[in-house]
Amino acid sequence: MPHGLHATFINLRNRNFRIYLAAQIGSNIGAWIQIAAENWLILQLTDSGLALGITNALQFGPLVFFGLYGGVVADRFDRRRLLIVTQSALALLAAAIGLLVATNLIQLWMIWVAALLLGLIMSIDRPALLSFVKDLVGEADLPNAVALNNAVISSGRMIGPVISGLLIASFGMAPSFFINAISFGFVVLVLMTINVARLHVTRPAERKPGQVREGLSYVRQDRVLTLTVIAMSVVFVAAYNFQVMVPLLTSRMLGGSSELYGVVMSSLGLGAVTGSLLIASWVKPGPMMIAVWCGLLSIVHIWLTLPLGVYFALAGMFLLGVSCGFFNVTVASTLQLRARDDMRGRVMAMYSIGILGSGLIGAPVAGTLADTVGVSNTFLIIAAICATTAAATAWIWLKVENCKS
Repeated sequence: MPHGLHATFINLRNRNFRIYLAAQIGSNIGAWIQIAAENWLILQLTDSGLALGITNALQFGPLVFFGLYGGVVADRFDRRRLLIVTQSALALLAAAIGLLVATNLIQLWMIWVAALLLGLIMSIDRPALLSFVKDLVGEADLPNAVALNNAVISSGRMIGPVISGLLIASFGMAPSFFINAISFGFVVLVLMTINVARLHVTRPAERKPGQVREGLSYVRQDRVLTLTVIAMSVVFVAAYNFQVMVPLLTSRMLGGSSELYGVVMSSLGLGAVTGSLLIASWVKPGPMMIAVWCGLLSIVHIWLTLPLGVYFALAGMFLLGVSCGFFNVTVASTLQLRARDDMRGRVMAMYSIGILGSGLIGAPVAGTLADTVGVSNTFLIIAAICATTAAATAWIWLKVENCKS
């Protein structure tokens, strides 16, 4: 294998990580098959950007309130066993939603209840899932493993919506939910069969009062962690509302169908996979690189405001995915490498809160802005926020570095 590819995929020599990654490919494809179907179903029921925003807020909002407690749980308990429980619960929930859709009993309020339950489960599942990567590969290979894991997550966004669009056009929406339930089942099977003796597991944190406050204090006292968490939170809230903005871009700016929506989402996912793999062998964690990728996100959002047709928009979505891949890997690697083992669950809970829980604020705001000022102007507002975050992060970090010298 050429040296560059060998460096990119070096963690695949680890059997535990290899089969886990394979299961995650299926699981993330299944998740995005369901997400695409769910979002299109809501548009069919309501034709409302606000309804999309509320759904995503219910789905990801619980992480804002309970994500740090989920991080404490991930630090206290065996993560593999914990993930078996949470992934099984997610499989049952997806199957239940699919049954309601298949029997034509589904209503908007049912989608909202299911979204809330999903969010509560993910409050525990996501911090454990992110922290488990270190248990699989150890600290030395962690940045590369983070990049590959992010590529897998992004591959779901690339492949899932296309499959979902075809399924919706051919068989309706119910199969998308059943496929997601089966994909969670595969993850549970892998977690039950991996070689436990080869895991890099440290002793769980002891149970004691005030562990959420302890995690917050730990981040606050570390300047790198503090700046990283602030920058990522702003960008995630402003720019990562894809479940709202992509359907609206497809239907309102491009006048497209469910099939085109799947293609647009896949273009975004392909870009994210490409970005994650490009950065896998040379990721450079730290606030300055985070600032650079914030600036790139701003430029790409300006691109998306230009009304130059479907192919231009698809290219813009691909570049947006590349930028998100760079940003996600750099942020996650910075947090993973900087965190102590006994704090990893709580630190990565903040990443989960940012990338998923930000929908509590960002999704409804994005949907309301799109309904009020238009999709194109909403992209311009996002671009301005990303540019401001980039400038502020770079300025603060340079000031910190100058103070040290």
